[in-house]
This record gives sequence, structure tokens and C-alpha cells, in this order.
Amino acid sequence: MKAALRTVLIFEFLCCSALAAAEPALPQDRPRRPAHNEIQVALEQLPGEYRSQVRRALRAAGVNGRELIRAVNAARSADESRGLAFLIANMPRRDLRSLPAEFLNENVRLAYRAREETPWGPAIPEEIFLNDVLPYVSLNERRDSWRGDFYERFMAAAKNSGTIKDAVARLNPAAIEELGVAYDAAKRPKPDQSPYESMAAKYASCTGLSVLLVDVLRAVGIPARIAGIPMWRDKSGNHTWVEVWDGGTWHHLGAAEPGPYDQAWFTAKASATDPSDPLHRIYAVSFRRTGLRFPAVWNKKISYIHAADVTARYLKNAPTRSP
Repeated sequence: MKAALRTVLIFEFLCCSALAAAEPALPQDRPRRPAHNEIQVALEQLPGEYRSQVRRALRAAGVNGRELIRAVNAARSADESRGLAFLIANMPRRDLRSLPAEFLNENVRLAYRAREETPWGPAIPEEIFLNDVLPYVSLNERRDSWRGDFYERFMAAAKNSGTIKDAVARLNPAAIEELGVAYDAAKRPKPDQSPYESMAAKYASCTGLSVLLVDVLRAVGIPARIAGIPMWRDKSGNHTWVEVWDGGTWHHLGAAEPGPYDQAWFTAKASATDPSDPLHRIYAVSFRRTGLRFPAVWNKKISYIHAADVTARYLKNAPTRSP
């Protein structure tokens, strides 16, 4: 009996050993955080003023830090290195942990290309270009690769316009109409739609339309950002619109609404707001970290959208007639 048992055990052992030898080896190179020396090499390629911020960002990125380093290593010029440094230093944690190198490199290259090709590009100050042309996103919307598509669609029209003012007048609302999106707060699937989500749905709210117009303008090298108010003073709701930098000054306009700068349907309401109440103040989105949170009224848990308080400028430009 013992001899028979011993034979069975030996047979099972040999069979298991043979099966184990036949199985493919498990992969040894599992995703891991970038090593210290890899981070150091990448940092040396970036402007000194961003290195400490990028170092912290790479640590927060976890295993996706390797993608960010790949993007830095793929930069083709000092300008592209500066642009990548700015983005990595300021992007939210969700992007640090998810965006691939190819996404970032394409975005940066096309942004600088637009700056070089447009008549107004060289006049845009560096801090405005980095914060209001280069970013690939405005709010918490899905991260779409829109820049190349919108560059191809609208750059010719923008350059033929000659000035930022004329290009904006031409592209708003014509570009959004060409993309097949209309305003309808009831039919749009959600308020914080990405460009391609709005194009697929055919409808968008004021927020979705503003995201779309900002991306169209940025794709052709025009500094643009989203602005909004959490609640009008008369408590009729919130609103989101677009601001455009032109000749050293920010101007406001409604997305998909024809008309000149600073003469939108909401101009009088904005100029009559109550600056003593944060709920009635006006905020403009900033990709650069500011320490001030943009009030995303569609999701109050979001805390990673940065902002500048621009209420005073709207009050200063208030019309003299009664609103």
C-alpha cells in the first residue's frame, strides 16, 4: 500500500513539473514608477523654474510618470520643452495618471505651430500663450484630441481673417454651426460635454458650447478661456461664456452667438452682479494653479479646476444705462 501511494505521489509530482515547464513564463517587466535617474535626466531638459513642480508631478503620476518622461524626451525644441513643463507642472492628478505621451506631444507641437503661422501669434505674451492657448482642456470634460482636427478645419479661415477680432467674429458662431452643434439645455446629455461628445449629441448647454468654442479658437492660436457665474444676482440660474484675449485685453462673448466683443445678452446682468457674495462673482478658468477654485455647479465635488476672479473687470465695464 505504501509503495503504491509513493508511486502515485511521484507520478503527480512529475506531471505537475512537466505542466509548469510547459506554461509560458509570467512577464517580468510590470509597470513601475520611473527611477530617480530617469527623472533627473528628464528634469535637466526642462526650464529651471519648472523643475521642482515637475518633480512633484512625476511622483504623483505613479506608473504613468514614464509616459510623461517619454513626452519630455520627445520634445523637439526649447519651446516644446517649456510647454510640456508648464502642462505637467499644472495638470490635475487625473491627467498625470492617465495621459499618454503621444497626446501631450501632439497637443504641444500643434499649439506652437499655430502660434508661428498666425499673424497675431508672435504678439501673444508667453504667460498668455501657456495658460490660454496651449492647454488641452478647460474644465472636467473628457480629454479629446481635438487640436489637429480643428486646426485642419479652421486655420485657413482664421489666417484669412487677418486679426484675432475678425477671426473670432468669423468663427463664432460659424464654426460651431459647421460642427453640427446647437444649444439645447434639455436635449444635451450632460452639461460638461467634451467637443466630440457635443458633436455626437448634436446639442450642448452653454457650458458645452463654450468648451467647443474655446477649443476651436485655441486650435488656431487665439487665447481663449471659459468664464462663468455660479448664480445670477436675480437667482435666475448660472451661466458660462467665453473670454478672448485680444491686444492686451480680455473680452467676453457668448458661444455660438453673433455680435461684437463685450455686447452679449448677459453683459448688463454681469455688470450688475453683487461682488460681496461669492455666489454672484464672476470667475475665469485658469490652467495655471491659482489657489482659487472654479465653481463647477454641475458637480460641486470637483476641486481641481483653477480660476481667477474677474468680477471687477465686468463691473468696471458696466454700461451707464440701467440694466
